[in-house]
Amino acid sequence: MPHAFRPPANAVVLAGFMGTGKSTVAQLLAERWELANVDTDTLIAERVGTSIAELFATQGEEHFRNLETEILAELSNQEGLVISTGGGILLRSQNVEMLQAMGPIICLHASPQVILARTADSDERPLLNKPDPQGEIRRLLAEREQAYGRADYHIITDELSSEQVAERVQELVAADPRAVFVTQLPVQLPVALEEDSYTIHIGEGLLEATGTILPPDESGQQAAVITDAKVTELYAPAVTASLSRAGWDVRLLTVPAGEASKTLATAGQLCEQLAEAGLDRGSVIFALGGGMIGDIAGFVAAVYMRGIEFVQVPTSLLAQVDASVGGKVAVDLPRAKNLVGAFHQPRAVVVDSRTLDTLPDDELQSGLAEVIKHAAIADAEMFAYLESNLERIMNRDRTALKYLLARNCQIKAEVASADPHEQGWRVVLNFGHTVGHGLERAASQWQLSHGDAVAAGMIAESQIAVEKGLAEPAVVERLSRLVEQAGLQPDLSEVDFDGAWAALSSDKKIRQGQVTLPVVPQIGRVEVTDQVKLSDLRGALVRLLV
Repeated sequence: MPHAFRPPANAVVLAGFMGTGKSTVAQLLAERWELANVDTDTLIAERVGTSIAELFATQGEEHFRNLETEILAELSNQEGLVISTGGGILLRSQNVEMLQAMGPIICLHASPQVILARTADSDERPLLNKPDPQGEIRRLLAEREQAYGRADYHIITDELSSEQVAERVQELVAADPRAVFVTQLPVQLPVALEEDSYTIHIGEGLLEATGTILPPDESGQQAAVITDAKVTELYAPAVTASLSRAGWDVRLLTVPAGEASKTLATAGQLCEQLAEAGLDRGSVIFALGGGMIGDIAGFVAAVYMRGIEFVQVPTSLLAQVDASVGGKVAVDLPRAKNLVGAFHQPRAVVVDSRTLDTLPDDELQSGLAEVIKHAAIADAEMFAYLESNLERIMNRDRTALKYLLARNCQIKAEVASADPHEQGWRVVLNFGHTVGHGLERAASQWQLSHGDAVAAGMIAESQIAVEKGLAEPAVVERLSRLVEQAGLQPDLSEVDFDGAWAALSSDKKIRQGQVTLPVVPQIGRVEVTDQVKLSDLRGALVRLLV
């Protein structure tokens, strides 16, 4: 399992035994990505003014290893690198720790026979100056097996050209949220399910490439882009034009913006429009917009003709990091949110990070609540990253946002893949939502944002957990400080207590009066408990609203 939980990287690292192709592949990737290419052996030779073979002969291997460590410490302060390393660099734990902090480590492998053939004509392999070089290769490979095992990814290069190895490295890097500094490379995260697996595509400018990413099965295949009045003006032209260029026959359907549109009545109207336009079971819906659009368009896709395919094209941070992934689609009833819905997995998710440039500050803040939730339940290092980098994030730093998009989608996908129909572990994604949904539904005319409601819910539910001895007090302290820094300080004065209690007690997670509640004992860990009672949740609402 790759160490995908680490914060954004500044390098892609190629490691492995001599003769596996590290230097050549690194050069290809650096040119392809327009990044700096550095080779640790070359840097050492330039520093000492002699060849590696001469350095080994005169100063010994230990001195060489010390220079490697020194060079790595210097590279750790640079950005945008493709690094090829010496064959023994992973032997030192100190080196491994520095490299892991710098970026994903891809270890290249080859058989002893192939390594010998590739290195036979080189005079710069001091470790192979032995009577039986192939035997020495076998001995060194066995000696380094555990060290090489500490890499994040592994590629056997025996039968691959350098170009093929570079392609494979690019595929691996595209699925690693740490490597978002490779800005021109879209991140591609697989959502692995027994059925209906799909890919999340994350990058800049993807709206204009929607048709290229998802071409029709045949020219003239029908598609409906469902969006809201606000998003139509901003992004619908780019998406519909891209789909049309690719050969889709496109209709644009628009609903009023806002949660008030997420109703059975609106869903029925959309189904009528699809039928009038002649869309059939081979047609595809593209849900272009925030979480409300993803929910209602996905719900329509789930019920129209007993289910047709749909694609999530989220344009808000909240939808991009949470609502678009996992296949939960629904509409609201007057009594509570999302009471009528289905599990209907998308065909794909296309996330264009540039849509965040036009996102109002309050909507960016609302999305950050779900980011904070994911960090609290699954990633202590991302939580610390948020604490240290919130100003960069609020200023819409591209690398920071791309990392958050990728890492949060990865967390959501991992949980949803393990429990696609929310029969068990997926309940952990509802941290803060039991209280939060009650507050949100009871606010006058949906005036309380989802993010503000979830932020208040996370703190309230964590306070209950602390009182019951299920969580450390530091959880409430750090959550409270972070949501305040993110501007998530809801005004609850207009939230009706009776309405909030009615919505909370109708929550889907409450069965026969029994509450199944996720709690965070420590930042980065989550557990599910049945020790919290409805009376505890009512008490939390009293503290918040009375």
